Amino acid sequence: MAPRKQKRWNILAVVSVVLATILAMMALTSIDVEAVRSRDALRLTSASRALSTDPAHLRSSGWSSLRGERLNEQETAVDQLGLETARYHVQVGVYANSTYDLDLSTPSFSSNGYVWLRWDEPLQRYLAERQTGIHNRISLLNGLLSDADPVIVPFSDQAERLADGSYYQLFTYIGRFYIDRASFRHYPFTTVSLPMVIEADDIDGQLDYRNLRFEPDLQNSGTGLYASIIGWLSRGWSIAEYRHHYATNFGLGGPENDYSQVVFDMAYGTSAWAAFWRLLLPLTVLMAMVLLVFKVRPDEQDARASIPVTVLLTLVFLQQTYRSELPQLPFLTFLDQVYVVAYVVTLVAFVLVLWIGRRYGDLEALPEGPERERLAHQLYRLDEIWPLAVVLFSALAVLGCWITLPPGS
Repeated sequence: MAPRKQKRWNILAVVSVVLATILAMMALTSIDVEAVRSRDALRLTSASRALSTDPAHLRSSGWSSLRGERLNEQETAVDQLGLETARYHVQVGVYANSTYDLDLSTPSFSSNGYVWLRWDEPLQRYLAERQTGIHNRISLLNGLLSDADPVIVPFSDQAERLADGSYYQLFTYIGRFYIDRASFRHYPFTTVSLPMVIEADDIDGQLDYRNLRFEPDLQNSGTGLYASIIGWLSRGWSIAEYRHHYATNFGLGGPENDYSQVVFDMAYGTSAWAAFWRLLLPLTVLMAMVLLVFKVRPDEQDARASIPVTVLLTLVFLQQTYRSELPQLPFLTFLDQVYVVAYVVTLVAFVLVLWIGRRYGDLEALPEGPERERLAHQLYRLDEIWPLAVVLFSALAVLGCWITLPPGS
């Protein structure tokens, strides 16, 4: 009568856990916050660019430096006509001399280098009429407030007039900039995009997208000797013009505003081998300890039970350590999902240790005979099957986590 009553309580406990899990999931779903997307938008223009948008040339992870959406064929033809008929044209070149202080928790980076602008006579007349320089009409849009604002400093007070009649001016820039794109979902196999965004400061409404177009200087832009970041691998740079749509007219009346924007982007990625040795190898060693928990002698129940508890505490410590490097994310990274698998395996191992311990207690109470031999054989088979079951479950679960990651995010 006692074993039947105990079995009834076990079933009730399992049902209670399942019911509590369902209720918790329902509660989390009801209070979860959905993100509201900004009405601002970027569209890749028809101007020349050093940016690959061909899917055949993208990395296997789907990563691309492309921001926003591409124009279709009809939109491209209209945009190309707008580029040719725009009143003002400015060629923009960027050369990053050094890049440093990459911080994923913000996320942001620091950089300094050179920016040069070439523009035509109509824009020069516009500037002369307002008695200002072109550096007062452009801004580093993704600059962050740190010790000092990002600044663009001209080498000379006046622009130089070239032989072809255009005007040229060279600037230095220095500042800290916001990182808007990174493949945090694939962490620790991460690619980050370090952009510098240049856009017009339209004070009087004469420098919108219809009037002013930036054209990237593809041939001369690039990165310098000190643009590498220790611990990261350079994945090249890109520069392209985008159409930035603001979902506002800034209170001046009329339609919402669009502006030409140049994005100079440097991409860096982590080494897969370094990420494995630093973050995944310790986790693999911990899971090997759980894998071998039932290889401990059955009569040493205390040693068996202590292994999953020790592993669980170590998992929490390791996860908190690497999460401190990342910003607060509204989703689970790949490594987070791997840790969820590890938590599940550790919990199952702990439950099985307790259950098998009770079964060995029952085994010792049974007299010699077929029932005792059958129970001993079942426990022996469970000890043998556990390592294989853990390996298969973990491998399939981790593979599923990787396959279901959104590409390029």
